[in-house]
Amino acid sequence: MGHSLALSLYLLLARGGENRAGALPAAGADGTGPLIWLQAGSGQRIAGIGHLARRMTRDRPGLRFLVTFDVADHPATDFPAGTVTAATPPDQSGAIAVWLDHWRPALIVLTGDDLPPALIVAARGRGIPVVLADARRPPQPPRRWYPAGAIAAALVPMLSLILAQDPDAAAYYQRLGGPETRIEITGRIEETTDPLPCTEAERDALATLFAARPVWLAMSCPPSEEEAVIAAHSHVLRLAHRMLLILVPTDPARAPALAERLSREGWDVAQRARDEEPEADTQVFITDGETELGLWYRLAPVTFMGGTLAANGGGRSPMEPAALGSAILHGAHVAPYPEAYARLREARATRQVVDGPDLAQALAEVSAPDRAAQLAHNAWAAASGGAEVTDRVAHILADLMMAETPTNLRPAAGLVAGPEKAA
Repeated sequence: MGHSLALSLYLLLARGGENRAGALPAAGADGTGPLIWLQAGSGQRIAGIGHLARRMTRDRPGLRFLVTFDVADHPATDFPAGTVTAATPPDQSGAIAVWLDHWRPALIVLTGDDLPPALIVAARGRGIPVVLADARRPPQPPRRWYPAGAIAAALVPMLSLILAQDPDAAAYYQRLGGPETRIEITGRIEETTDPLPCTEAERDALATLFAARPVWLAMSCPPSEEEAVIAAHSHVLRLAHRMLLILVPTDPARAPALAERLSREGWDVAQRARDEEPEADTQVFITDGETELGLWYRLAPVTFMGGTLAANGGGRSPMEPAALGSAILHGAHVAPYPEAYARLREARATRQVVDGPDLAQALAEVSAPDRAAQLAHNAWAAASGGAEVTDRVAHILADLMMAETPTNLRPAAGLVAGPEKAA
C-alpha cells in the first residue's frame, strides 16, 4: 500500500505539463510500420541505441523510431532513415499525454536505470508495452522506505520486460519487483557496428596481388597527419621492405596531388582512381575515398585511425576495423567515440600513440604477425560480443511486439494516471 501511495502522490504532483510538452518534432518520412519510442536514460550512450534500431530494421523493414535523450547528450551516430530525435519530454502527465497522442508508439524502450513514473503509468493505461533495456543496478539503489524506492518498487512490476546487463542488475530488479517480474540477462548494449560490405571477387583479386606482402591501412587521413603516416611507413620499410601502405585521404580530390608529390619524393605510388593496381614494387596505394573501407579493413591486418593525432579529432568509429579483425592504432583524440575506444583498450585491442615518431614505433611493433594477430583477435572479439548482445535484444523486442496480449499489461488498480489515463 505504501508503494502505491507514494506513486499516487508523485502522479498527483506531476499533473499537467501540457504547456511544457514543447514543439513536437515532425514525423520522419520513411517507414510505414509501427513506431518504437527509444528513450535514453541518463549517461546512456546514444550510439548503442542507434545500432539497436538499425538491427531491428534488418528483421522488420519499415519500423519507425522516435529517440529521446538528454539535451546534453547529443547523438553522434547513424539511425535508420526517418528516425526522429528529440530532447526527452518532462515527466508530467499532460506533457506525456501530448506525446503519446501524437506518436502512438507500439512499444516504449527505456534504457539505463531511469524509470519515469508518469510515462510508465500512462503507457500501461493505454496498453503500450514498456521495456527497460540495458538495465543496470543504480550506483546508489534507493532504500525501500524512501519515496524514490517505494515508487521504483511500484513501477517495476508494470514493466513488460527487463533486459538486465548482468546478474547483479537482474537480482536487484527481481527483489524490487517481486517474483512475477519478467527479467532476462542479455549483457550490455555496446557501441558497435555492422561489418562494412565489400565485393568478394575484388577482395580475392587484391589478396592475390598482395600475395604474402605485409599491409597496413591509414584510413580517413587528414592532410595534417599525412607527414606522420609517410614517415612511419618509411621507418617500417627498413624492417619489412615489402610493406605496403594503403592510404585513404579524407578528401578523395587530394589523391592526384598527393600521389604526384610522393612520386617526386621517390615513392612508388599507385592510385585506385586511375585503375592502377598495387604491383609487387608499389609502396603506397592511394584509394579514392572511404567508399571501399570494408575492402581495405579486410585486407589490412593493421589500421591507423586517421583524425586521432590532430587536436580537432574526428574520423570514424574504431568498431569498423574491429568488426573485421584489423588491429588498431590511434592517437589520443578519440572524439566522438570515446567509449568505443575505451572498450577496445580494455580488451587489449588497440595501441595508442602520442605523435608521429610514436606511430612509427608502434607500427614496427604491431607489424610482427603474432602481435597483429593478437590485437586483431581481441578487436574482433570485442566488436562481435557487442553485436551478439544487440542481436539478442533486437530479437527479444521483436518477439514482444509480435505477442498479441502480454499477460503483464493488465490495468493497474488504484493509480492516478492523470489526464492521459485510459477511459
